[in-house]
Amino acid sequence: MAGRWEQTRTPGVYVQEDRNGKPRYKAAFRDARGVVTSKTFPRIGEAQTFLADMRIRRATNTLPDVSRGARTMTDLWDYFEKTYRGKPSTFASYSHRWRNHIQPAFGKSRLDSLRRSGIEEFYEDLEARTSLDTRRKVQQILHKMLAVAVRSEWLVRNPADGIPMPGAAPERKPRVLTEDEIKRLVDAVPSRYRALVLALADTGARPGELIALRVKNLNGAIRIVETTTEVHGKGQVTGTPKTRNSIRTVPLTPRLRAAVRDHFDAGYANRFDPESYVFPTEGGSQVRQPHLRSRVIVPAAEQVGIGPMTTYDLRHSRITLWLSRGMSPWDVSKLTGTSVNMIEKTYGHAIQSDLQEKIDRLGAEA
Repeated sequence: MAGRWEQTRTPGVYVQEDRNGKPRYKAAFRDARGVVTSKTFPRIGEAQTFLADMRIRRATNTLPDVSRGARTMTDLWDYFEKTYRGKPSTFASYSHRWRNHIQPAFGKSRLDSLRRSGIEEFYEDLEARTSLDTRRKVQQILHKMLAVAVRSEWLVRNPADGIPMPGAAPERKPRVLTEDEIKRLVDAVPSRYRALVLALADTGARPGELIALRVKNLNGAIRIVETTTEVHGKGQVTGTPKTRNSIRTVPLTPRLRAAVRDHFDAGYANRFDPESYVFPTEGGSQVRQPHLRSRVIVPAAEQVGIGPMTTYDLRHSRITLWLSRGMSPWDVSKLTGTSVNMIEKTYGHAIQSDLQEKIDRLGAEA
């Protein structure tokens, strides 16, 4: 049994020994409605700092109404959904993880009952049951929700603050295809998808950007203004690209221009319907990204002996080939819709190779 709360030398701050004889501290204050409430801390300095902050907020008339802490996590989710202003595809992924992981654990919990220890135990159990990637994404969403509760003065502080985010698992090293391997791969895929696979290989575009491409945005070049994202539980969601830089125009290579012309001539797409997709399924709908990978690209790669690969390996291959042939990171960033910093960070090996060749040439001319 813990001991009684005793007044410290700081007015409003109290101390109590827990079952192990360790002290903990409580800062008591009145909220905006005049209700007396308190928060506990492991160190007296934290309690004193918190209380000083509450006094400043009282002086500036910005004290929180702690009665809102009686609301549940489900109430917070409803408010979070109502006030969300981000991309629909991003919110769809939030919704999936809320329904499958956060709601079952905390949906009925009062906000003011949440403790860091309980949240940490939830993260550890989640990682053990699912995966490191799921734990990381759920941790990001839960922290974001509780941060909204603090900004909206439903909570005084975020109980998820300070919980370390585990490092991401090492990603698979992308495969870099040669031009010959790209040609053999394109020739091996079914004719309906040949132009799409070549477009992925020649433009360095993201799969979702080409899957969402409409006829009206193909006019001598590809105008990327939409992208389709695969979302758990909702299939594919089409919306605006990832960033403002992702909205761009990508020129067509001569061989891709010819392939797209053959694609329309074969009746795989309707060049006279501006709203139709350039690379649709037989029914006219969008190609599903998992199907494109597992039913088109992977079997073709195995058939020609290229080995294991993913759809994104085509983007990675094109960027690497561009850089190794002397194209600047700035040019590549404009073509691929990513930042120069990301290009330099991810593809530094190709840039370094090009620099070495330039230094060798300068040395030969000296």
